[in-house]
Amino acid sequence: MDTNQETGVSVADVADLLDDNTEQNVEELEQEAGTEEVAEGDETEGQAEGEGEDESEEVEFEGKAYKVPKEIKLALLRQSDYTQKTQEVAEQRKAVEQLTQVVEQRQRVMLQTFDKAVELREIKNRLSQYEQIDWQSLAANDPTQATQLHIAYQQLQREAQNKNGELQQVSNQLQQLTEAQRQQKLADGTQYLKTHIPDFSEKTAAEIASVATKHYGITPAELKAISEDNPDARFVHVLHDAMKWRALQAAKPQAMQKVTQAPKVIKPAATPPKQRTNLAALDRLKKDGRVEDLAAFL
Repeated sequence: MDTNQETGVSVADVADLLDDNTEQNVEELEQEAGTEEVAEGDETEGQAEGEGEDESEEVEFEGKAYKVPKEIKLALLRQSDYTQKTQEVAEQRKAVEQLTQVVEQRQRVMLQTFDKAVELREIKNRLSQYEQIDWQSLAANDPTQATQLHIAYQQLQREAQNKNGELQQVSNQLQQLTEAQRQQKLADGTQYLKTHIPDFSEKTAAEIASVATKHYGITPAELKAISEDNPDARFVHVLHDAMKWRALQAAKPQAMQKVTQAPKVIKPAATPPKQRTNLAALDRLKKDGRVEDLAAFL
């Protein structure tokens, strides 16, 4: 057995001393393990108690709050979503029907306007023939014929006036229907933008107009055509997406720079299993009594 010549302490003596300390450490480890088992048991019991608790959730239905099982709540939410979408489809169908009626009526008035304009042109062509007559010479040579032609000429003038009044009336009606169609498109476009761009505002419209003019060469007159004269909200939606895409592309270099400049995260070193290593070294020290095992244990 190895013995230190200066102190007279043998390896066996050191092993016995370390053995006492190790047994104490082992007891502490067992106590800690028992505490962890008790904690795990409490946690399991808590989970079991939680599972047994009431899992009902509160849901609002027709303006009143009810406490129902989670499955029922999900079913009610699906039903509410379905009802909302059905109402939206019904409103869209109604809007389309109204717009269709306006368009059909406008087309009928346009045809009437065209017919009135053709009739008026024919009357004016006939009037132009009477205007070429030399009334004085005709009256001198054939007073009877001059009188008859003059009566026909006056009657044709009255027809022209009446036809011109009818044309003006249908033209006004056509203008009213065109304005009604434009207003209906504006209302539909407003609803479309609220659905697809919830935060749409006058400021958003100004930003879209600026991007469209600056980056895509769209003139103010062209913007007015798609937003006021013949409004189509889909074009506004496309321009809004283009504006968002440009903003995202512009923000990418800044985001990459922030990532590059971010400090590196240093992971903490894993704690070595010192206790297990010491116990194994202690067992070898008891069996062999080598100084190397004592050094490993320490």
